[in-house]
Amino acid sequence: MRRIFTFVLLCALFAGSAGMLSLINLKSARAASDTESQTIILTVTSTITLTLATTTVNLGTLSPGTPLTATTSLSVVTNNNGGWNLQVRRFDATSTLNLNGTSSPDVTFPDATGWTYATPNASTTPGANLSFRVLQTGTDAGLYDASWWGANDGGSAMYAGFPTTNQQISTTSSYVGTTQNVAYGLRADAPGSQQSGTYTGDVIFTAITNP
Repeated sequence: MRRIFTFVLLCALFAGSAGMLSLINLKSARAASDTESQTIILTVTSTITLTLATTTVNLGTLSPGTPLTATTSLSVVTNNNGGWNLQVRRFDATSTLNLNGTSSPDVTFPDATGWTYATPNASTTPGANLSFRVLQTGTDAGLYDASWWGANDGGSAMYAGFPTTNQQISTTSSYVGTTQNVAYGLRADAPGSQQSGTYTGDVIFTAITNP
């Protein structure tokens, strides 16, 4: 009797398992799937920040015929992929430095020939006037152009006057992503006939991302 019961039980279990397997196989046979690829696009905007080391440069007291020089710097940080360029111009189209501001008479300090990067015109002998140059020392590698400003800061140093419109004075086409520095120098001399007094004026620096 026990053998018959065990046999019947085993048959029932086998039948149940077979039915379950048949159900699983049926479900598997009916399953379907599809796959698609999706592209994600994100554009990061360019940012740029320029910081002057100082907002005022005092050249001191000039004795005509004995040039005065001063150095300072600025820093720029940008995330732009194509790099950036630094431009400069003088605020007053008449001259960079003026004795009386907007008051009459308009006594101006002479400027060297205004810089232009399209036809570089800096000179090792700027003359008795106000001029400037980008310095090799203190300027990050890749931002100094020897063909514009001379092979070094010594005897080959080249100066130009502040232009009346924005002109590039330093540029890089590479992404850096960290702060970069540009050092620049000012030079002043004047003829003996230059009227005495304190001359002041502004120059405008602009950092622009490259396209």
